[in-house]
Amino acid sequence: MTPWPFDRDGGGLLALYVVTLALHAVFVSYVVGGSAYALVQALRRRDDPFAAVVRDRLPFMLGCGITAGVAPLLFVQLLHQRRFYTANLLLGPRWLAVVPALIAGFYALYLAKQSARWRRAALAAALACFAFVAWSWSELHELMLADAEWRAFYAAGERVFGAATIAPRFVVLAGAMAVLFATVAAWSAETEQRRMLAAIALGARAASAAGGLWLWHAGFAVEGAARAWLAVLAAAFAVEVGAWLAVRWRGSTRALVVATAAGAGALVAAVIVREAPRVALIESPRALAAHAGGEVAFALALVLGIAAIVWVVRLTRR
Repeated sequence: MTPWPFDRDGGGLLALYVVTLALHAVFVSYVVGGSAYALVQALRRRDDPFAAVVRDRLPFMLGCGITAGVAPLLFVQLLHQRRFYTANLLLGPRWLAVVPALIAGFYALYLAKQSARWRRAALAAALACFAFVAWSWSELHELMLADAEWRAFYAAGERVFGAATIAPRFVVLAGAMAVLFATVAAWSAETEQRRMLAAIALGARAASAAGGLWLWHAGFAVEGAARAWLAVLAAAFAVEVGAWLAVRWRGSTRALVVATAAGAGALVAAVIVREAPRVALIESPRALAAHAGGEVAFALALVLGIAAIVWVVRLTRR
C-alpha cells in the first residue's frame, strides 16, 4: 500500500519532487553552512586548514546545488502550475532578483577562494546573497498558499509578501542547512574536526527545533495523515541528536554513519511535512498534460541532449 501523500493522483511526481528537493538541499546546505563557517574562521583570523578545504569546495558545490535544483523546480511547476506562476507574477521584479543574487554569490565564492585580501568581504556578500534567496523561496511558498490574498496584494501594487510564518520557516531552514553541512563535511574531516562539526550540528539542531516551535506558534499546523511523517521526523531527530553526541564524545565513524542515516530520514520527512499544506492543492498532472502537446519537440530535445552528452564524454576521454 502506497503511503500518504504518494497514494493520490500525481503521487509519482510528488515522490520525485521530494527526493530531488532533498538532494538539492544537501548541496545548497553545504554551500550556505560552509560559507558561514569559512567566514567565521576568516573573521577570527585563524589559520584553519579545514576552512581552506571547505572554501575551495564551495564554488563546485554551488554548481552542483544549482544543477540539482532544476528537477524539483520543474516538478513543483507541474504539481502547482497555477499557484506557482501566479505567485511569480505577483512578486514580479522582486522574485526575479533571485537570479542576480545567485550570480553574485557564485562569483563571490570564487573571489573568496582566490583572494585573501577580499576573502572576508566576499564570503559575507555570498552569505547575504544566499540568505536572500532562501528568504525569497520561503516568501514564494507562503504566497502560493495565500490565494485569498492575491487580489488585495495585486491591487495594492505590493512586491513583498509578509506572513507570520516566513521568519520562523527561515530559522528552521538555516538550522537544517548547518546540520547538513556538518554531516557532509564530517566525512572528510579528522577526529578533532569531527567533534567540532558535531558541536555545530547539535547547536544547529537546537536552533532548528526552536524555529519549529516558533513556526507552530505562528500558525503552521500539521493535520491528518501528515502527523505520521511528523512522528517519523521526531524519531529521526532524536536518533540523530544521540549519534551527534557520540561523535562529539568519541569522533567515531560508526556514530557518524548513524547520524548520517538518521539525518537523511529526517530530511525526507521534513520535506514531506513542509509540503503537507500544499498536498490538497496539487493540480492533476494528467489534466494539465491532456492538452499540452509538445511530444515532437520533447523527442527532438531528448535526442539532441543524448548526442551532446555522448560527444562531451568522448571529448573528455581524449
